[in-house]
Amino acid sequence: MRHPDADMPERPVGVPDAVWSAVESVRSMPRVTGMRYRELPVPSTLADYGIGVEMECVADDDSRSFGDAHMASGWIMLLYVEREREDWHSHWRCVAYAQLPLPSDENDGLAPSMYWDGMRSFVDDASLGDVSGTVTVTQNTSFGLAQEGTAGCEMRVSWTPLASMDGGLDAGGQVQCWARFVQSASECEEEPSVDR
Repeated sequence: MRHPDADMPERPVGVPDAVWSAVESVRSMPRVTGMRYRELPVPSTLADYGIGVEMECVADDDSRSFGDAHMASGWIMLLYVEREREDWHSHWRCVAYAQLPLPSDENDGLAPSMYWDGMRSFVDDASLGDVSGTVTVTQNTSFGLAQEGTAGCEMRVSWTPLASMDGGLDAGGQVQCWARFVQSASECEEEPSVDR
């Protein structure tokens, strides 16, 4: 009989306990229904260690490939530095990106604030309250095609994650909160909304 952990990678030599615990947290986290995930490499220039997860809301037929412009998608990287950074107030920092569809009736000057507030309702409970970032509204105009132009919203966000009661990091919880936000703003929901 095959051991259940036979397909699990071994812990690399030299990886700190805090980082390996975070990896295990992401590996065992419950997946958000309607989201597809894959590992994303973290550039070594950003931190000593990192965990990267790319995610995308998927349609019922699951026939679209990663990066479909009409589906909400994003990624999150959990960065770890061995020497605590003063500006992070921690060894850990979350850096996230989302590319979200923007319904035509919401494409106005209030869209950036609406999306930012919606994102904060998901991230605030998982952060130390130091959420920062940018919201960019994009507008594509089609020429010579039967399709209408499209609008979208891009968000770049970072925050220091809350430590758990034992001082560790619930990395899976951080990935989940970002996935829930991305899903909430997606057209794959029956009634797209950034509200919970």
